[in-house]
Amino acid sequence: MMRNQLPNAALRRVLAPALTTLTVLTALTGCGLIGPATYDTDETAIEADSGEEFTLSVPSNASLGERWYVATPKPAAGVLRATGEDEENSGSEADGAGGGSQLFHFEAVGQGSTRIRLIHCPVHACIDKGDSATASPPPSPGSTAAPASSRPTYRTYTVTVK
Repeated sequence: MMRNQLPNAALRRVLAPALTTLTVLTALTGCGLIGPATYDTDETAIEADSGEEFTLSVPSNASLGERWYVATPKPAAGVLRATGEDEENSGSEADGAGGGSQLFHFEAVGQGSTRIRLIHCPVHACIDKGDSATASPPPSPGSTAAPASSRPTYRTYTVTVK
């Protein structure tokens, strides 16, 4: 009878590096070391290690005039540093096409806890101040209030850096 199996020592030499690599990649992926972790609007409690980068992803439809901003008060500079923002579009680039996501990138720079407060601004609902915004003044007395869907809303994230 002929055996088609590798001897145990040869099998271990072949499998050991592969299993080690797989274990390391799994561990790194789980702790966010292979690319920044991304948090959606339902994940508002964030823990990070100093030096770790992460991203907040919020739904946005720029073609309809929607925009998100980091609202005041800004996150504590000794705890977090904003590293930029960008957009991901889903679907077509055509006007009125489906939405996408607006991404806010941060780096944890020091131990502590802070809050990131984002304001969602439907078209004409906010006053743009460049890198931030405030809600537009309420309608004048006697006028009809804007429907809830066209009023600004806030989303607050609590970030703890270890």
